[in-house]
Amino acid sequence: MSEPNRVRTDETDRWVRGLTPEDVQAIAVVDLQVLARENAGRDFQAAEPLYGVVNCLRSWERLIARMEAGWRRQDYYMVYEYLNDLTVRDAIERLVDTMQPALRAKVERCVGRLDARYREVTHEDGGAELSRYWRRLADGREIRWWWTRCPDELPPGW
Repeated sequence: MSEPNRVRTDETDRWVRGLTPEDVQAIAVVDLQVLARENAGRDFQAAEPLYGVVNCLRSWERLIARMEAGWRRQDYYMVYEYLNDLTVRDAIERLVDTMQPALRAKVERCVGRLDARYREVTHEDGGAELSRYWRRLADGREIRWWWTRCPDELPPGW
């Protein structure tokens, strides 16, 4: 039984179940590199990366699932939370760039399916909506396609 407020990550969970032991090991190496960067300069040392491969994919899928559900489970979702979720998509792009070709292809297939779902619940507006809140977009320094799209339905609190 699922929790009522839990947003499901079926696509990512299916992808994880299909990984080979070699894939899992390769992801662990990438995650260790992320963890080292995240822990640098901290007074405490985390045991797992916050922005590891699987965590980022799940986070991206949770955003998409919320939008697909029409934000039903969100009482309030500020635009800055949305912007943070888009930075997770940025992190996925950086992570993919560090992977060996075989794993990269598998991750890109999963991300491609998620991205297609994101495109279905957003529309291209050249960044007009988000540029009001994200200086890099307003200044023309942010051009990645997921930043130039606006949710078809804006959440409460936007």
